[in-house]
Amino acid sequence: MRRVPQLVFGAVALLLAACSPACNPPEASAPGTEDPSGPGKKPQAVTDHEKKRAELPKDDVLDQAPGVDTSKLSDAQRGVFFQIINTEPSACDKPHSLARSLQDDPSCRDSLVVSQLVADALASGASPSDIKHDLPLVVEALQPRDIPVEGRPIYGAERAPVTVVVFADFECPHCRAEAPVLRKAVDQFRGRARLIYKHFPLMGHDRAKAAAIATEAAHEQGKFWEMHDLVFENQTDLSDEKLYAFAQEIGLDMEKFKAAYASGKYKSVVEKDKADGEKLEISGTPAVFINGREMIPGLFGGSVTGWIDDALKR
Repeated sequence: MRRVPQLVFGAVALLLAACSPACNPPEASAPGTEDPSGPGKKPQAVTDHEKKRAELPKDDVLDQAPGVDTSKLSDAQRGVFFQIINTEPSACDKPHSLARSLQDDPSCRDSLVVSQLVADALASGASPSDIKHDLPLVVEALQPRDIPVEGRPIYGAERAPVTVVVFADFECPHCRAEAPVLRKAVDQFRGRARLIYKHFPLMGHDRAKAAAIATEAAHEQGKFWEMHDLVFENQTDLSDEKLYAFAQEIGLDMEKFKAAYASGKYKSVVEKDKADGEKLEISGTPAVFINGREMIPGLFGGSVTGWIDDALKR
């Protein structure tokens, strides 16, 4: 699986120490730079980034960084900062450096975001080599992905300009902890953001898929979120009997619910969600995307609200 930048790696972690925990499938390997295509091979995002680095004009050196706060840098660190942004490619896939992007391409918000991260990381004591090592994965996280959401449960305004998608597992304690955080963030933006839930039951969580199917059977009757809450609150006991009790508690038509749950009609819906997540190379839950961009704690204050606020500025 792709190395998911839930944390920017190496010494940059000094800046980003508050990494969001995640549940990981048992088959997932430890975080690293290897790609499943073969031992010792780098992820494609890294090799593409290295190619772009090599193609940058060597004589295009700038000493200005419009929009970047470098006030916390020493003179020596400021010199290193400009060395990095002059030798790292634009975060908007343009054939020039971050420094040139800041000066000539103000529409490229991601170059500003990445450059500020470089400055903040240097100020926090990260080494230049660690920063350069981690930047490809930061840039990759900022690239929007296409995530199918048709028919998925929505919390918030249906036509909100910002869409928060969470891939979650009902037996994952970190997903349980994240659930109220996501909805509180959506509430805070009062109609400008919406939350969409997608299933990603992990291997080793024996009842996660059954619980997901049960929430879809509740969704059929317009009560996905009520079922969602009860399942998370009681995630250590998700037997059929308990799932039926939850359905009864939220006032579902029990005959209809039991028929939908037992028939397996929603198994394909759950499997489709998981397949969508696998295409994104998700390696753990919860995995959160804001307007298609993968949330990593090191950017925009490390919060969902910070990511939503950034999305509204684009």
